[in-house]
Formats: sequence, structure tokens, C-alpha cells
Amino acid sequence: MNLLQLRTKFREISGRFDLVDEDFSDSGADFYINEGRKYLDRLDETQKSWGSTFVKVAVGGWHATFPYCRAIKEVWISSSTARWRAEKMDVQKMMERYLTGIPSSRSSGTPIYYAPCITRLVPEDIAADDIEAFAGFVDVSAGLAHGFNTILLDVPTDKILAITINGLFYSGELVNDTDMNYWSEVHPMLLISSAMRQIEIVNRNTQGVNDWTGAINAEVQQLGFDLVEELIGECNQMEG
Repeated sequence: MNLLQLRTKFREISGRFDLVDEDFSDSGADFYINEGRKYLDRLDETQKSWGSTFVKVAVGGWHATFPYCRAIKEVWISSSTARWRAEKMDVQKMMERYLTGIPSSRSSGTPIYYAPCITRLVPEDIAADDIEAFAGFVDVSAGLAHGFNTILLDVPTDKILAITINGLFYSGELVNDTDMNYWSEVHPMLLISSAMRQIEIVNRNTQGVNDWTGAINAEVQQLGFDLVEELIGECNQMEG
């Protein structure tokens, strides 16, 4: 289902005609649908919890920024001739060992370490002019804090590189009527149920929340079982 079809079915099942107009345009339902989407994403690990995103880093680049990530699991770096897995480093250690000078003064090379980066400025509306003299040392991607994650590289690159980030990602936000994601396409009833659970939270209906939670958990648990079956496929002995 796309968002329009999902919203239409949501109106029919929930009876919340105040949240979906007669022409099936949004009057508040999309908010609950997308909040329900995020709840499902976080609830359990399924075959679609993992994802990959790709970021091109130009010569001299020393970080990569990307959206929708819940948890970074591994980072791979590719050049035109090779690919290697980057080793994770604590951001404090990286700042002490490699990020002691401004990027323009650092020796370029081939990065082999990465560190998940702090991506929130405090205060969040700080102006660039306020830290102009120190801007070269700021390792936070200003203005991208809310919806993005960032990794730092140990050295500025000496060539164009492609960064692959594998990890847990949120499914795509449903904004336009034609938008679709994993939940809307494969498990639309689960997504509608999750949206209705969010409404019960707002209504402070504890019993309603518990009822929806139990029903949703039972369904999502089955998806977790599918993942386990895939992970153990072709395994005929235990390690150890």
C-alpha cells in the first residue's frame, strides 16, 4: 500500500474520520502512521532492520553524514581499486590521536579508522560567527543534528572514496501519497495497528495501549522468528 491507500484503510478500520478527510487527504493521521512506523522499527530486529547507505567522500574529506540511522554496525571504505573494513575507534581517542589540527593542516592519506561523531550543537541555534575563530576544530556537522548521523575518519582522504555504512536504519518516512516503505508494502495491517496504538497513548488509555502492544508484539515476534530461521540456515553444528 502507498500512503494514500494506507490512510484510506486507516480511516475505515479506526473510524477516526477526524484524522482523514472525506477525500482521504490527511488531517492528522499521517503523524500517527509515521510514529507507528518508528515504533515497529525499534520493536524487534527483522530481516529488514539492517540496511546500507553509501556516501561519496571527496579528496580532503574527513567525515561522512547520512540520515535514518538507528545504530552503526560496520563501515566499509572503497577506492577505485580496493575495499577494506574500517576499524571503529572511540571518538575521544580519535580526537586525541588524529584530530589535533584543523583538517586543512592534517596530512592526507588512506583512512583505516572511523568514529561515530557527536552531531548535536548546544545551543542548537548557535551562529557560525560565534565560533568563527575555532570553526576548523569543530567536529560536529552543524545544522544536521536532528535527522543525521556522522562518522569521522582518522585522516583526510587523498583520493575520492565511497563509504558504505551498514547498520540498523529506520524505514522510510511516509510523506507523499505515493510513498511506500517496508511496513506499508508488506505488513500494512501491522502499521495501521501501530498507528492506532500511538493514538491510545495520546488518549492515555492504558488498557488500549496494552491491548495493541500485545497484538503487535505477537505479529512482530513471528518476523523475528523468520530472521532466526535465515541466520541458522545451512548450519549443521554448533561452534565452541
